[in-house]
Amino acid sequence: MINFYTTTLRSKILLGFTVILLIMFFATLWSIYNFYRFNEYIKQSMQDNYAVIIAADNMSKALDEQVASVIIMFNQDFEKGDSLFNKSEVDFFYWHQKARESVQVDLEKKLLDTIMANHKKFKDENISKLDYQIYLKWKAQEVKLDLGKIIIQLLNIKQDCNKILEINHSLLNQAVQDVKKITQTAALTIFFILLGAILIASIFSSKFSDYIVRPITKLKESVRHIAEGNFSERIELDDNSDEINSLTDEFNKMSEKLEQYEKLNLNKIFYEKKKSEIVIESMDEPVLMVDENFKILLANKAFNQVIGEKVLKNSEIKKILKQHRTKIKSGDKSISSIKDKIINLKEENGSQKYFNVIASQIEIPDSEKEATLFVFNDITKYQELDKMKSEFIAKVSHELKTPLTSMGMALGLLEDDVVGKVNEKQKDLIISMKEDYDRLNKLVYEILELTKLEANIGKIKFEKFEAQKLADYISKKFTILAKEKNINLKVIDNVKNVMINGNYNNMISAVENLVSNSLRFTPNGGNIKVDFKVEENCLLIEISDTGIGISPDNLKKVFDKFIQIDDSAPGSLGLGLSIAKEIIEIHNGEIKAFSELGKGSTFQIKLPVA
Repeated sequence: MINFYTTTLRSKILLGFTVILLIMFFATLWSIYNFYRFNEYIKQSMQDNYAVIIAADNMSKALDEQVASVIIMFNQDFEKGDSLFNKSEVDFFYWHQKARESVQVDLEKKLLDTIMANHKKFKDENISKLDYQIYLKWKAQEVKLDLGKIIIQLLNIKQDCNKILEINHSLLNQAVQDVKKITQTAALTIFFILLGAILIASIFSSKFSDYIVRPITKLKESVRHIAEGNFSERIELDDNSDEINSLTDEFNKMSEKLEQYEKLNLNKIFYEKKKSEIVIESMDEPVLMVDENFKILLANKAFNQVIGEKVLKNSEIKKILKQHRTKIKSGDKSISSIKDKIINLKEENGSQKYFNVIASQIEIPDSEKEATLFVFNDITKYQELDKMKSEFIAKVSHELKTPLTSMGMALGLLEDDVVGKVNEKQKDLIISMKEDYDRLNKLVYEILELTKLEANIGKIKFEKFEAQKLADYISKKFTILAKEKNINLKVIDNVKNVMINGNYNNMISAVENLVSNSLRFTPNGGNIKVDFKVEENCLLIEISDTGIGISPDNLKKVFDKFIQIDDSAPGSLGLGLSIAKEIIEIHNGEIKAFSELGKGSTFQIKLPVA
């Protein structure tokens, strides 16, 4: 037998569960017993009553068929009526026998005997004489009287069947009342058993919890002191609990070790901190850490020498850094432009320095605030090389323009037979040359267009125009092209009376490039949606397609110059998206790309409303 005053928690818990399980066991046994009584009562009473009701109802139906057979015989179709009467009589006797097998009270037996006697009397007095009487024409009046008496006799027999139904309905109602009493008795008994179990469990738990909580409370207080750094704290042993004593002993050993490690760890932390500071200070790249209010928490020597606090006084640069921090917090993985990560600073001698910004979020210890770490990667040399490359390409493209024009004119003259008749093979060769000329001319045009945009930033003439004009132009230009490729193009215009400030032709070129790309990379039967709407006082243009999509690696550099998304598509240097990006940025707008390989792409343009 378990000793209630034992000092082990295990035995106390086992005792409590044993008492509760025993109460639940007896309550379950009582419930099973009452359900068994209920089932047996249903089986013995309700099922028999139901069988008698079914039999009495079918006897009534058989009597109705006999009435119908008598009427048929009266109408001089004795053979048919006799056949129906015999069939219904067999059914009547069958269900009469079924009723006698299931009756429970003597009154039902007497009624069944009366029904059988009356039916036999009815048959002896009428059925054997019915055919003879019908054919005695001079006794027609007596036949009518006989028919009425016959039907009345059958209805009287049926009335006795209905009495059996009424008796069984009364028995069923009585059975329902009995079942209700059994159920109420069982429910009340189980309720009082459970109420007693709850009362016992409440008393037991209040006493039992004191045995458990008291030593644990002491342990908790001692552990809290240790957590506050008081490693010299020792937990007192509790005589009422063997398990708590074992735990207390382990905690005391742990606090002794923590006291020893504390001294070692403090020295190690100071060492690591000093090492990190030396590494950051020795970095050639500027490093800056700021809090949420852009207060400087850390700045290395390179930052102070190359950039200094002027970076935080420049509103435009501060805005760029805030955008970086916002994107990190929100987890924004959309691709806009590589230039979004670049800031430029003007030196005192007039030269420009360019930095690629890398941002990371850091939690400040013992605080709910967060800091942001910025690393400024100097890419001035790369920017200068890019500028030289662009200037070189622009000059080469410009120099190619004149000879290309001459080549185009010459090919046109040859194709039109102006300088002499050419044969079919020569004509095919001229057509092939002209296709190459068109492709080369398009490449030169794109290069010159991009160079022109980069060189004329701030010089492009702006004017106010309706955003709806862009939607109308796109719808008119690309609807037919989309139908030719069996692509469903849908242009949604929700920008009536919305004005934007910009260059209409340049904006047409930007949106055109994006829609053309969607048509180019969307297979036949696909869908393209161009949605013009207003959100947060900005014009939002979304071009979505169900095309081949863009891989994550390509998505990162989709707006870079001379990058092709699909290497299998000839005749393009990948300048379309770069041109679109330059135009949008000139209009103080923002362009982003969202895509998943094999599931299509979405390009989003955001422009300020005038």
